[in-house]
Amino acid sequence: MKKILSILGLATIMASCGKIEDEYIASNAIYPINWAAAADSSSSALTNVFWNSTRNHFNNDNLGAIAQFDYWPEAHGLDVMVDAYNRTKSETYKQKISDFYEGVKAKNGGRFYNNYYDDMGWHGMAHLRALEATGDIRYEQSAKQLWQFIIDGWDEQGGGGIPWNHENTPEGRGKGVPSNGPAAIIAARRWQKYGESEVINGHNNLYWLSKIYGWIKENRVIPQSGRVFEKLNDKNGDWTYNAGTYIGAAVEYYKITKNKVYLNDAIKTADWATSTLVNTSNKVMSDWAEQPDHDVNLFKGILVRYLTQLILLDDLPESTRKRYVNFLKHNAEVLWTKGTSKNPVILFNYHWWEAPGTKAGLRAELSGSMLMEAMALLDQKGYLN
Repeated sequence: MKKILSILGLATIMASCGKIEDEYIASNAIYPINWAAAADSSSSALTNVFWNSTRNHFNNDNLGAIAQFDYWPEAHGLDVMVDAYNRTKSETYKQKISDFYEGVKAKNGGRFYNNYYDDMGWHGMAHLRALEATGDIRYEQSAKQLWQFIIDGWDEQGGGGIPWNHENTPEGRGKGVPSNGPAAIIAARRWQKYGESEVINGHNNLYWLSKIYGWIKENRVIPQSGRVFEKLNDKNGDWTYNAGTYIGAAVEYYKITKNKVYLNDAIKTADWATSTLVNTSNKVMSDWAEQPDHDVNLFKGILVRYLTQLILLDDLPESTRKRYVNFLKHNAEVLWTKGTSKNPVILFNYHWWEAPGTKAGLRAELSGSMLMEAMALLDQKGYLN
């Protein structure tokens, strides 16, 4: 009884200090987190503290730094705003989604074209989601234009694939999951939306899905384990975002075909990622080279996004679904109780088990916000009961 009273007292103190009332006291506490409230506060912090209200794009940190040529994190900021708008139907998010279009376009030199195919892929996915969420026809135009740019990068050299960037150099011609994973998801979603009516470079999007997905599976996946790699002999290049987009592409392919091969592909890679791409001491997602203000800090949120899509599949075996739900819940509980600063605003750290200081980078904030929105969605759908 004394222990229960002390916990209740601590909860009261936390609430009185203006912290988010998540009612969660410790990693093994008995009180559940209010995931909708957590998502509200984290997405609000992202779109207020990190949002540049003058230029209508995201700043690089909570202190107002601008990374002028930083293009790809902006797409994930748009994704989180779409998540929040879909969940809340708040006009605040809808307005920022609208403002984002011209703001980020201006920041990127007056266009959405970029030298990196993977960066255009992130925007191509996010713009299509923005269109579907808000009906803003500008996003239909930009999403299609980005898709054309990406498919223009496909070549048959070395068996196909889309390179990392446009430069005709060994580095530029390198092909991997970062550029091909998002492209496969775009192909699948555009096929589902436009069907036979859309033809890109002489082929429909189902053709492109087959070609791109096939290239990834043949060249960057170990069939027995589900491992998704960049370099076969370098496991430091096994990134959460590569596993995430492969899972996402498999999920979309399964939705189209109902072929269990693709569902099994997604499950196998999800099992590998959730058991391997984690900190060994606490089983929380972690990528090699996580450090302040680094691209890698955004990777975890991408795995969260597409693992969530796998969880939402009706045909996923219930025992498998429960395993993934518990994995995400564990990660979210650790992040919310140990890796988050809540006063005066929500700031997430790049290590989800350590609280940040007074400065937080955009990439880490995006990953944390994606996880909170994912938990709110799963709770809304009844999967956390």
